Amino acid sequence: MEMEKKRDIKHRFHEHPLVFVEDQSNEGQKSYCSACGDVISDPCFSCPPCNYHLHHNCALAPQRISSHPLHPQHYGFFLRHWPRPDNRLDRGSYSCVKSGCKYIVHVNCALEDDRFYEVVERESQCEELYGSSAESTQSSITRVVEVSEDGEATKIEHFSHEGHCLVLADKMEEETDRRCDGCMLPVSTLFYYCSESECHFYLHKYCAELPSVKHHWFRRSTADLDSRSFMWCDLCKRPCSGFFYEMGGLGVCLRCAEVPDVIEFQGHEHLLFYDFKCRERCNGCGADPGEEGAFRCGKCSFTLDFKCLSLPQSVVHKIDQHQLNLTYHDDNDYSKHLHCDICEVKRDRSLWYYCCSICDTSAHPDCILGEFPFLKDGITLPRYWHTHRHDVQFHRKAEDYPNCSYCGQRCRREILKCTESACNYIVHFRCRRRRL
Repeated sequence: MEMEKKRDIKHRFHEHPLVFVEDQSNEGQKSYCSACGDVISDPCFSCPPCNYHLHHNCALAPQRISSHPLHPQHYGFFLRHWPRPDNRLDRGSYSCVKSGCKYIVHVNCALEDDRFYEVVERESQCEELYGSSAESTQSSITRVVEVSEDGEATKIEHFSHEGHCLVLADKMEEETDRRCDGCMLPVSTLFYYCSESECHFYLHKYCAELPSVKHHWFRRSTADLDSRSFMWCDLCKRPCSGFFYEMGGLGVCLRCAEVPDVIEFQGHEHLLFYDFKCRERCNGCGADPGEEGAFRCGKCSFTLDFKCLSLPQSVVHKIDQHQLNLTYHDDNDYSKHLHCDICEVKRDRSLWYYCCSICDTSAHPDCILGEFPFLKDGITLPRYWHTHRHDVQFHRKAEDYPNCSYCGQRCRREILKCTESACNYIVHFRCRRRRL
């Protein structure tokens, strides 16, 4: 925190005035901050008779801060009295404001990044900053049209699909690969479908009932539900269709928005905590995390990013007649198993892959899912994503493998196709920004 330096102060946690000391001259003797426990090396406030010292930032730490990503469940922290650090593990800390909650965090941990908190000057400011609790219960269902005998909504109107009603169902009438238009994952459990026969719109019941506004642990601002057809998720770093929560300048896909800040992950024995400062490589894909950090284990060097957390646990692919499962550890020495059966490139045994335990088929996640696993087939892309003069649609494949209008090579994977019937523009997705 940038604050104007003061020459002396009276601090509420010490009985004597504290004098500002610009230079430390204690040769051969270390002094420790009574708040954070770290060695005093920078300018500080001191009470020499008591050997009491505070770093400048620790001395001026606010008494109360608002909702913080470290503890998003409640509205903020208040500053505790810190013990005198005869044991240097004792540190000043903030405690949760909610009565009965025992959550405590070090002063320097809570204040390390000022993007994640607000200084609260008065009690009522919490509601002004974050709204009332009722704000988190606004349903994204705009109207319930019909209900069952037990009160369950069987026909609804939803903000994401205006003009048509959605009807509740528990299974597909035919075996088809349908995806939820909210989370873009396969439809398998209770879901709503569009009542119009030619409209293929589906929502998991859970996705349909999501709140339109809620508080989210990743940002101190509210998160607003949006049903844009296309956006880049700022957490998993994928282009996605479906629902997004927009919070504090970030667009977050539904799969990432539903991940809590502390998780139990079946591929690891310990709890994983989200760390905004984490810069370790992901154990799933080997990539470096971005500025937003990653999940890490507090007991060992295990890290996961949002991209790997959003991978489906099982998939179906044409390379194998059986279901392929996401696998975290490769203990198989069989030589073929060490190569991807799609791209035929040798796999890194330390990274995740999909495999069939029956057939020994194995492949990279990106080869199995494709580059755009969460984009809906047939969506119209925003104009800033291409250079064509007409609207273009995304397709996972093109019939008869036409030649790309830009590079001339055959289109075997994802393409963009012009929506104008008289225009023959078809390009590889990678060629979308090229001008003809």
